[in-house]
Amino acid sequence: MGRPRNTGFSTVIFKLSAWKNSAGIPVTLAVTVMLLVLTDLGLHAWNLQPQRLPEHFSSSYLTRYVDQFKGQGNLLVVVGDSVLWGYGVPPQDSTVAVLRREFPNLAVLNLSYEAGSPINVDFLLRYLLARGLRPRAVLFDLNPISFNQTTSSYDTLNAALARVCVPDLVSSFDRERLNAGSSAATRDVSERTDRFLEQHWLLYGLRVDMHQALFGDVDASTALWGRINTSRASGGAPAYAQMYDLTPLGRQNVAYAYTEHSFAMLGAQHIPMLGFLTPTNHALVHTFVDVRAYDENLQRLQQLGHRYGVRILNFDRLLAQKNFIDNTHLTTAGNRRLAKALSPAIVRALHVF
Repeated sequence: MGRPRNTGFSTVIFKLSAWKNSAGIPVTLAVTVMLLVLTDLGLHAWNLQPQRLPEHFSSSYLTRYVDQFKGQGNLLVVVGDSVLWGYGVPPQDSTVAVLRREFPNLAVLNLSYEAGSPINVDFLLRYLLARGLRPRAVLFDLNPISFNQTTSSYDTLNAALARVCVPDLVSSFDRERLNAGSSAATRDVSERTDRFLEQHWLLYGLRVDMHQALFGDVDASTALWGRINTSRASGGAPAYAQMYDLTPLGRQNVAYAYTEHSFAMLGAQHIPMLGFLTPTNHALVHTFVDVRAYDENLQRLQQLGHRYGVRILNFDRLLAQKNFIDNTHLTTAGNRRLAKALSPAIVRALHVF
């Protein structure tokens, strides 16, 4: 048979197929880059309005969240640990969320987070001042557990916070007390590459935070099909005895020293402060805390505040056992009770309104 006649239509098809095969990779790369650019532009336009920080927030997320409050004249900054963060309850049921509804004319920047500690609170406050924020008042909690010298956060900076504070905000005060791993500015290639990508590629910088925004603290399959109720492998109760260090508090304690540093720093800026000793479930942990040494340490913290003109409310025995999830975290009702106790103190002690 003779060779089939090549029509104009078949020629066009042949040329398109050839172009597709030869240009497929460049086109794919171009489309991919375009989608990444559009995603980043969308993230830059994203107006972050969270009720609290994600559990594992990035430095990019922290910076964007904080910068939204620049220029706010009626700003209340909240710093602390998982008690104020609202561990165990939805964001809208946390103490800070209740206070927001109580004072709608007050801009509330909630920078509390799980595993927060006095050392991290101090650096957060430095970071806010360095970014040009001037709170009208600062609300914080003092949890006896965070003064335990055996905890991992006792002398260590949160990784995301370290990225925005080290080395610029580190002083000689810190070099004597801060964990060496926190105070050192890492200079290896992988760390520098990671920092560069986080600073210039928002999708990369917010990757963990976006995951949590979509799925919370669980993975996608669990979020879609329901939370899996797991029990402790050991079947036993938490080791509460290890959480409470009854060593007398003083400047030799790093958390105590940073608490004093925060008081002095904000006092020099004439920024009012209100603190409270976190409620403790004495019915659960009475064996470890219902002793004189525990109460004496609480008194030492209140006396420290008094020396700097900081009012520290003693809420240690404020709530009954039914208001607790565990030894220190509160139920939804417990969070409402704590907010109700704080509300008049904010007005009276800090003169917010």
